[in-house]
Amino acid sequence: MIRILHIVENYSLSGGGVSTVVKSLVEELSQINFKSFVLTSFKEDEDKNIYVVNTSKSWLYSKEWKIKIKEICSKNKIDCIHIHGTWMYPQFIAAKFSLENKIPFILSPHGMYEPWLWQKGTLKKKMYFNFLTKRIFTKAAVLHAITKNEEKNLKEIFVRPNIVEIPNLIKCNKELNEVFSSNERYILYLGRLNKIKGIDLLIKSFIKIKPKGVKLKIAGEFNPYKNELEKIVLDANVNNIEFVGFVSGKVKDNLIKNAFVIATPSHSEVIGMVNLEAAILKTPVITTFQTGLSTSWPENGGFLINPNEEELMQSLKKVLKWTNEERKENGQKLYDFVVKNYTWQNRIEDWKNLYKSAING
Repeated sequence: MIRILHIVENYSLSGGGVSTVVKSLVEELSQINFKSFVLTSFKEDEDKNIYVVNTSKSWLYSKEWKIKIKEICSKNKIDCIHIHGTWMYPQFIAAKFSLENKIPFILSPHGMYEPWLWQKGTLKKKMYFNFLTKRIFTKAAVLHAITKNEEKNLKEIFVRPNIVEIPNLIKCNKELNEVFSSNERYILYLGRLNKIKGIDLLIKSFIKIKPKGVKLKIAGEFNPYKNELEKIVLDANVNNIEFVGFVSGKVKDNLIKNAFVIATPSHSEVIGMVNLEAAILKTPVITTFQTGLSTSWPENGGFLINPNEEELMQSLKKVLKWTNEERKENGQKLYDFVVKNYTWQNRIEDWKNLYKSAING
């Protein structure tokens, strides 16, 4: 049995896509004779057998990280440490501990080194990366990229060949494949309320096309950025845009399943789990080239655009001309495409091989 320690700063629902990806990875690895241990700062009450470092300090700093990493590794004879994310203390100290104790580590940046993200806090990020983490992270047994775009960017940053690309994957749960209900016609955005997600572009585009009998629903945990988005809506004096708030479980599934289309016009993303979740529920998706999704996405019921109002407006107009039957047909095509290319059942061997290559050198 191979034993993996996952280091992830936030394992709770508020951790967004990263926590979703890691939880899915842990679950799927358990099916192929891998045992996973997770060390984090945040988890849900129902998450069992998870190690936690309680800290509210900047950078998530705490001496407890190293103490607990050492304790977990010693007690469980860890074969490999898998580090998720890049910018916090737990990732830095986990990599440092790995090198000091000759335990191979894998680094999954989860898109945190993508070009668009360097624009915020540029000087601070560059100093942190160049003077503290670059030297250590370069010594990872394997760097894991989620998309071909991320793989290319990592090669430029680290100048090394040992990078493996495996996309975010989703479970094909046939129980979720319920029938689309056309009682209410709405476009849905689901995810974090953040400038990087292009939600402002979606709202402005929706307002400009003035669709009749169609709503735009924005689902995501409320935060200060919601005020900026609400101002756009108020200034336009429209009443067909709704902020739903955070959703999960069956409520989330039903919201996705019954949307006419999902729109995620992100400026920077690595796949974006909501795109896969929507496809598995047979809902068509408009998203961007910047997600790194396969260029075959548009040939299979979805849309790939650049994150700007003009391209988004054109895509929305095209979708809203569909009949309900055309919407269902495109949802089915996207479902079939994702099952083939982005599901665990067809790609789990990639992860098995990655871990073995990291451990065996």
